Amino acid sequence: MLTQHQMVDILAVYDACDERDGLTWRVDQGEVTFLAVCSDCFWWATADVEPIAAEDIPLLQRTASELKDMDQMWLSELFAARKRGMRPMRATYKSPHMSDKLRALFDACGPERDPRSEG
Repeated sequence: MLTQHQMVDILAVYDACDERDGLTWRVDQGEVTFLAVCSDCFWWATADVEPIAAEDIPLLQRTASELKDMDQMWLSELFAARKRGMRPMRATYKSPHMSDKLRALFDACGPERDPRSEG
């Protein structure tokens, strides 16, 4: 269960990146779960999210920090890739909004994927 301070930390990262569309949440029996939206990043035509647990906050903060001088719209996707140890599907790399430096950060998340695993 996230503390109020941890919830504020997560919200502050997304606020600082001006990337509010990349974060969603659920409330289940009074417990808040934050989710990084990474739809259509790892598999075709999927609504996908990656839960953000208390132990993930340093990774989320580091990811935001590394994206500071780049396009921060990739915060959720890069966070999810790092947490999963998985590169996004090949089509993601074709985005006109993805710089070579950002591609290198995604490449470092995991081994090259077989196109058949992308759906």
